Amino acid sequence: MTTLASSLLAWLLTYLIHSTVLLGIAWLATRGRRLEPAASDLLWKVALLAGLVTGTIQSSLKLSTPAAVRLPVAAPATPTDPGRQPGVGAPTLTDRASAAQGVPETPGFRPGSAGPSLPLVVVLLWGVVALASSLYYVARRLILIGRLADRRAVTGGPLAATLAELRQTTGYRRRVHLTMARTISSPVALGLSEICVPELALSELGMEQQRSMLAHELAHLARRDSLWLAGASLIERFFFFQPLNRLARRELETTAEYLSDEWAMRKTGSAVSLAKCLATVAEWIQASPLGVPVAGLAERRSLLVSRISRLLEGRLPQNPASRLGWAALATAGVMVTIAAAPRVSQSSPPDPLSSLRRGGTESVDTTRPNIPPLHVAERGSGGEAATQDTSVVNALIARLKDENAGVRKAAANSLGRLGDLRAVPPLIAVLADSDAEVRAQAIDALADLEDPRAIGPITGLLRDPVGDVKHNALSALSHWDQGVPAAPVVALLDDPDADVRHEAVNLLDHLHARSAGSPIARLIHDPSADVRSAVVQTLGNLGEQSGAAAITEALSDPNADVRRAALGALNDLKAPIAEATLLNLMKDSNSDVRQRAAELAGERSVIAAIPALRRLIDDPRGDVREAATEALGHIADPAARQALQAALQSPDPKVRRAAAEALGQDP
Repeated sequence: MTTLASSLLAWLLTYLIHSTVLLGIAWLATRGRRLEPAASDLLWKVALLAGLVTGTIQSSLKLSTPAAVRLPVAAPATPTDPGRQPGVGAPTLTDRASAAQGVPETPGFRPGSAGPSLPLVVVLLWGVVALASSLYYVARRLILIGRLADRRAVTGGPLAATLAELRQTTGYRRRVHLTMARTISSPVALGLSEICVPELALSELGMEQQRSMLAHELAHLARRDSLWLAGASLIERFFFFQPLNRLARRELETTAEYLSDEWAMRKTGSAVSLAKCLATVAEWIQASPLGVPVAGLAERRSLLVSRISRLLEGRLPQNPASRLGWAALATAGVMVTIAAAPRVSQSSPPDPLSSLRRGGTESVDTTRPNIPPLHVAERGSGGEAATQDTSVVNALIARLKDENAGVRKAAANSLGRLGDLRAVPPLIAVLADSDAEVRAQAIDALADLEDPRAIGPITGLLRDPVGDVKHNALSALSHWDQGVPAAPVVALLDDPDADVRHEAVNLLDHLHARSAGSPIARLIHDPSADVRSAVVQTLGNLGEQSGAAAITEALSDPNADVRRAALGALNDLKAPIAEATLLNLMKDSNSDVRQRAAELAGERSVIAAIPALRRLIDDPRGDVREAATEALGHIADPAARQALQAALQSPDPKVRRAAAEALGQDP
């Protein structure tokens, strides 16, 4: 434990030195001259992450730097035999070293013994503070999620149409979820695929301002600013002893807003509308509303004046290629840091034999009964650890041939966890073991190692007579995206074991084996509901219209999960659903099925479903009532608007709110 603590403390101190150098250089570069936001963004990101990398590389490669620093390490405590008095009986080798150094012996302990070491105390203190600070950040994120819990999807109307048009014109291919919430005052980009806007955006912003707002948030998603800010915030809290991390995080917030403004201005061609949008949104914000750094249009009010001025000036970078030069310079700076920055390392413990070796006054007598033979391990940087790892792996590989099946199984399990690729060939050999449990465990271990050499041997076990072995083989093959043949997996669709059939369907889905669509569809009437549900989902994911007929049959499945999955799969395929079938499913005994059927009726504007949707407004389940109300809002028919007017009198406030919002949309 003491050795581990010393190594970790050495790495933390190395990180402190390297991060100070790199972040300091970034600060000087961005303050000493006026850089474009793209260059500043690159430098701060490199400086923030490189400090974690350079010290690790130095330690892993054990580089000798011009200014290396070593931590002092006390000699470890060595217990003596409590039954032997000092100076009585056969002296041990450590006794001789102590005597040679002139150090008196204390019964029960050796020289250098002490309480908890200073590195251990420091590392434990750092761990406690870092964990508490990180948990506080996570708690604030959870509070943010709670405040946005009532946000609702915006799937229709002019705002959704504007977003779709922006995605098409800008070439942004990833799917974007547009939501709306009452509890925020500024639009924000959440995660990698969601834009959440305040309700005021519909009533207070014009069409061009809405377009600029959505373009700005789409830029945040394209740049993955949410992930960068979350990562920077965690680094700031985990390595709290580096105050420059806070500066780096705030600079990344700043450059993210400037660069998103530039992106939106390029894509929309209007800087004035974005500036007006910023000014309007600023009036809505009374304080920092969310408590944690997020990628939002106006979360940093202190930047608004400079951003608006920059937009109105219409300044865009004149030399976009200069960012490549800064990237090369940053890479060179990282390499120089690895080669020349100081590294803090752990000193080796003092050797009790060193004085004897230097004095040469006494030798080791291994022939005396009370003195065990001494094995002197090779010393040096990491020599002992590497020798121990090799010996452990070799010992476990040897136990793969143990006469006891339980030992062979345990050895295979441990080799998989160690992650040493030297174990791959021996584990492949174990796939022919006579014990089924050992074969199954060897499969799992090879899956953990994820070496492509194991694909063929594991595929061979798909013909194993034991169901658990076949199941494990199918599960293991899902660790690879390429190189797995589909034909042996298709053959298992007729296996008598339901778990094997279910796993085979899932693997074919993972492999996206479109050629297996017909064999999979034949399982639509499988005795197992889990298999039928997997079949429906896989047919929908494969995207083959030939599977629509089998999925349609599943709409009358006796299992509610299968029926609900079938509705979702048909919607993914954009396949037709008979109006009579859809109306019948809106009367289903399962509330999830009723809700999904109502949503599809709205998405497909099924006018014949209006009476059924009107009845569902009084459904016992709140989610069904709300879905039915929103579905009516998607149907452009006078009868639907009459139903929405009636819904304004519902005792459910969510229904009343959904009806009020739907009536505000264009019919």
